[in-house]
Amino acid sequence: MLMKLFTYIAAFCMFISGVANAVELFDRDVANEKLSPILTVLKEGIKKHDVSIFEKYVLFPLNISYEEQYVAADGTVKLRTEKIQTASELQQRFDDVFTPTVVRLIDCMTPEKMMYNKYKGFAAASGGIWFLDVFSKDTRERMFVLSSISTNKTVTENWIKLNCEEASNKVIHPTSKSGAAGSDRDKQGLLGHN
Repeated sequence: MLMKLFTYIAAFCMFISGVANAVELFDRDVANEKLSPILTVLKEGIKKHDVSIFEKYVLFPLNISYEEQYVAADGTVKLRTEKIQTASELQQRFDDVFTPTVVRLIDCMTPEKMMYNKYKGFAAASGGIWFLDVFSKDTRERMFVLSSISTNKTVTENWIKLNCEEASNKVIHPTSKSGAAGSDRDKQGLLGHN
């Protein structure tokens, strides 16, 4: 009887501690709101070539993968990867990591254009860039942090073309005085009220 009571108390304590330590999963709208200011800071730092502006939002070591391939000892073809350990190292390697294609990607990224997984975080360009949802033991703060970047030009440029350039190349036709978009003849200026 005493053993059964102890088992129930232990199970209850484990349940309570699990609930107390549980992390709320962000729905998409909340996650978008949390990532948006981080992207703004990242974009500002990249424009100024200054890692210190956004280093708070980078998870070191930062995973970097390059387009260069090599054949491993087991015969498989792999991408060259490395881990950048510190903000000062990232600053020294700035142009190697933030290639023109990666800069274009970051410049056009918004949370709405990115893939979101509530258990992992945000990604863009088929995983070419990842922001993980982490809790910092040091600052006791939860935030999204940049965890990996790929310099794969082909994949990244395809993503940019699909998610950024097509949207900016769309022609927005002016609306008529009534507020409705005009007919094709109206858009061509054929109705005589120019």
